[in-house]
Amino acid sequence: MCFAKKNYQAIQIFIIVACLLLPMLSVAQETIDLKEFNLVAEEVKELKKSDLVGSLKKLTVYENLLDALTVEQNLLYFKLLTEIYLEQNKYGIAKKTVDKGLSIAKRLASPSIIISELLYLKGFAYESLGDISQATKEYKNGLEVAESLHNKIQVATGLINLGAISYLTDDLKRSLVLLNDAYNIAGQTDDEELKGTVNTELGIVYSYLLQDEQSMAYYQQSYVHFKKAGMLLAAHNSLNNIATNYINNENYQQAIAVFETIIEESNKDTPTDNMFTLYSGMSWAHLAKSDSNPDLAYQYLLMAKKYLQFTEKLDFRLQFYFDEANVLYDLERFDEVLISIVHIEKILANHQDMPMVKKEGYVSIINLKAAVFHKKGQFQQAYETKSRVITLTDKLYEKEDDRSITQVRLRLEAEKADKQSKVLHSQKVLHEASLNKVTLENEEQRLYLIISALVALAFAWVLVKLVQSQHKLKIASSIDPLTGAANRRSLMIKSQDAFKLAKSKQSDLSILMIDIDHFKNINDSSGHSIGDKVLANVALLSANMMRKSDVFGRFGGEEFMVCLPKTTMKSAMEIGERIRLSIHEYPWDYVGSVSVSVGIASLENDINLLSLIKRADEQLHQAKASGRNKVCG
Repeated sequence: MCFAKKNYQAIQIFIIVACLLLPMLSVAQETIDLKEFNLVAEEVKELKKSDLVGSLKKLTVYENLLDALTVEQNLLYFKLLTEIYLEQNKYGIAKKTVDKGLSIAKRLASPSIIISELLYLKGFAYESLGDISQATKEYKNGLEVAESLHNKIQVATGLINLGAISYLTDDLKRSLVLLNDAYNIAGQTDDEELKGTVNTELGIVYSYLLQDEQSMAYYQQSYVHFKKAGMLLAAHNSLNNIATNYINNENYQQAIAVFETIIEESNKDTPTDNMFTLYSGMSWAHLAKSDSNPDLAYQYLLMAKKYLQFTEKLDFRLQFYFDEANVLYDLERFDEVLISIVHIEKILANHQDMPMVKKEGYVSIINLKAAVFHKKGQFQQAYETKSRVITLTDKLYEKEDDRSITQVRLRLEAEKADKQSKVLHSQKVLHEASLNKVTLENEEQRLYLIISALVALAFAWVLVKLVQSQHKLKIASSIDPLTGAANRRSLMIKSQDAFKLAKSKQSDLSILMIDIDHFKNINDSSGHSIGDKVLANVALLSANMMRKSDVFGRFGGEEFMVCLPKTTMKSAMEIGERIRLSIHEYPWDYVGSVSVSVGIASLENDINLLSLIKRADEQLHQAKASGRNKVCG
């Protein structure tokens, strides 16, 4: 009995002590978790590049601890959560989530750059849901915050967002201005994601301008930047743009090969919108290629349809019915074609203010409707529908501006020369009118003729200068101003030409990727002016070893690229070693020593230039990993 009583008292004491200690342990554990939040946030930033589900699980552990987090930590939580939802194409949820973050931001004592980031995310959610007007408003608000805080990266991001809005609303001139400004800012940073994004958008706007070679060069650059940033999903978007570019140029087999690569690398974490785009693209490529396969195209379209139910994008539904109508037409299932067209007309009935590309698509689908009526023997309806196509086409182009890239670039880059030319032309017309009033019968008339001849000579001289200025302008647009080497755009275009020639003639081709070792240390210790000088000297030393047929240029930052036509791996390795030695042995009096790492790849079974550059870039990373100041191939 005494033993039982003592045990009972001991148990009572244990319970009391436990009740006192448990809250203390809970508070201690909570404090530990909160201290680790910033570390977890950094892990989520990296993880969401490749694993959205995993990053979401890691982040939402703090869902019930938000009241204990600081205001800044709350904002970071909602920013990361919104980014994940946007990557998962959950635009409605993303908009509600970012609104929570912006509501908390009101507690801040002073503006923070995260407010700009949240506003951009909100704008993107609106843009994806088709509300362009509200998206523009949010982007502008975000840009104002970024400019007030003088944040270079977020200013560039705002310009990119507004540049995209501009091409979506057919203002291609403004789009080019904004995106080129963003491109220049991005080039001054080490942010690979920013560089990838601006190259993507420039690729799209040049695609709108029907300049597919320039568009392809930007898409390829965006892929390289996203891969460097470790952003698999964004890199896949770049590949998808490349495949679409192939389709636009009727290189359907190459497009199919790229789509297949993306599908192979995709996983359960790949967003539904991405999967829809992939299978939709595969369907169109199989339908449009010379040995068209409508049955296989329809199978891919059915795969795309599985993902359509999860998308919030109206444009994707429109694209699906457009593709479905064309595939069903080739399968001669004409009644079903008309059903698909009804869906298209219902969607567009509430969207009268369409951009040019949608208007063109609408006209083509009405033309398809006329063809269906003709196939069904309904000739009166076919005639009436065809007449409607003619009317719509007339309206479509009656107010269309000249969309040629030549005209757009001329207005952007040579406005001053144009004005001078117009002034001179006016003077010439006035002078000729005066000249016609005189005769050659006396001394005064002969004097006037001499003066006229001098004016004509002066006019001719000014025109020559204008032509020379235009020539210099053309050269400047393809040259990197710091190093004097070809810039990225020019480098990629020329390398693409060399790649196509090598593939068609089955000749050798090699790519060298050259990167200055520890360049950031040079900038940090010696200053950016010395860093610029090093870049210029490396470019000069490398360029001096090039043949006339070789293509050498600045790929970006401290990285250069060389395209060597008719060059085997063995010869390329020798050239790479000569470049490495010349730079290593150069008397760098003002900086100590400079070295480069070189990665080399030679043409094998590469389907495009991008895969060859990728292999060379992998060799460059190998050279870096094995100690730098090396050549790997």
